[in-house]
Amino acid sequence: MQEILNKHWTIAFLLIGPLAYFSVYALWIPIVLTVLFNLSRIKEAFWSDNTGLLKRCWPYFLLPVFGALSASWALVPSDALSTAAKLAVYILVAILVGLLIRKLTGEENRKIIYWTAAGLLIAFPVAVVDIALAGKISSLYKSYEFNPNMYSRGTAITAFLVIPVAMGLFRHTRPIFGVLFVAICLAMISGLYMEAAKLAIILGAGVFLLIRWTKKLFWPVVAVPMLIAFVFPAFFAVPLTEEQRCRLHYTMDSAHHRIMIYQFGTHKILEKPILGWGLDSSRSIPGGADRSNWINCIRPDGQPTQLNIGGNMPLHPHNAAIQIWLELGLVGSLILSGSVLLLVGRFKRDFVDNEGQAVVAASFCAACLIYNVSFGLWQSWLMFSMILLGGIVMTLQRSDGSRKSG
Repeated sequence: MQEILNKHWTIAFLLIGPLAYFSVYALWIPIVLTVLFNLSRIKEAFWSDNTGLLKRCWPYFLLPVFGALSASWALVPSDALSTAAKLAVYILVAILVGLLIRKLTGEENRKIIYWTAAGLLIAFPVAVVDIALAGKISSLYKSYEFNPNMYSRGTAITAFLVIPVAMGLFRHTRPIFGVLFVAICLAMISGLYMEAAKLAIILGAGVFLLIRWTKKLFWPVVAVPMLIAFVFPAFFAVPLTEEQRCRLHYTMDSAHHRIMIYQFGTHKILEKPILGWGLDSSRSIPGGADRSNWINCIRPDGQPTQLNIGGNMPLHPHNAAIQIWLELGLVGSLILSGSVLLLVGRFKRDFVDNEGQAVVAASFCAACLIYNVSFGLWQSWLMFSMILLGGIVMTLQRSDGSRKSG
C-alpha cells in the first residue's frame, strides 16, 4: 500500500478543486500529503544544499521575525506572536515544497497539472448545482444560511491557478484540452460572485500576452502593481465629501463601504506610520468596530435620506497594502515588498523562455490584485493557496531551464 501511495502521491492535487470550493481552510491537506509522501527526497535535497539554502532563504524570515518583535507594542501581543509563528511555518513549508518540486520527474510534473485540472473540473459542476438548489448540497455539512458568496474563495483560487494549469495542459496535452479548461474556468469565474477574480483574470491574461511577446517588460510590469500597493494608502488620505459618498453609494454600495474602510485604515496608519500597531492588530484597531457616521443623501428618486454603512474595520482592511502599513508600518511594508520582489526574481531566473516568465508575471499580478481588493493578508487559506500556486508554477520549468537560484 505504501509503495502504491509513494508512486501515485500526485493524486493529492486532485483535492485542490473540491477543497477550494467546499472546505477552503483544509487546503493544508494536499500540501501536508505532498511533503509526507516525499520526505526522503526533501531530506536529501535539504542536506545536500543546506548551507546554500540558508543563504538564499533567510530574507523571507525577516517579516515573521519583525512581526514577533512587534508584540512588544502590538494591541494584542498574543495575536502578533501567533500570527508571526504561523507565517514562519508557512514560509518553511513553502521552502520544503520548493525543494521537492526541483526533485520531481517530468512525469510527476505532468501528473500534478492533470490532477489539479481534474480537481477543479470536478468541483465546478457540484458548486453550480448547489447554487441552483439554493444550498441543498452545502447544507449537508454547513450549519449557516446559504449564500452564493461562500464560493468567492474558490473562485479566487481558480483565478490564481487557471493560467499556470492551462499552460501545463498546453505543454503536456493537445491544445484543445487547454482551450476547454480555460473556457470552463472563465465561465465559472464570470458566473460566480467574485468581481476581484474577474478583474484578476483580465489583468493576468493581458500581462501574460505582453510578457509572452517580449520578456524585457517583465520587471516594469511586475514593478507597477508593487509600486501601486506600496503607495496605496496615500490615495485615501483625503476624505470624500458627503456628495461623493452618496453618489458612490448609489452606484456601487460595496465599493462605497470598501473605500470607507480604506480611509479609516489610512487615518490609523498616519497615527503610527513607522512601526504600525503590531502584527495582526487590524481586528483590534481602536474604532474599528464602530459604524461610519450618518450622512445626508438624496436618493435617485429625489427623496432625502440618511445613510450609515457597516463597521469601520471589519476584522481586516480587505487590502494587503493597507493592512501591512497599518500593522507593521513603513518598516514592515519595505520588508514585505523586498521579500516579494526577491521571490518573484528567483522565479523569473528559473524560466529562460518567454512563456515561463509570462506565467510568473501573470500569476503574480493576478494574485497581487486579489490580495489588494479582497480578503485579509494573513488568512491561512490564502497562504496555502500561494504555496500550491508556487509549486504548480514551478512544475512548468523546462528541462533546459536554470534551477540554480532556489
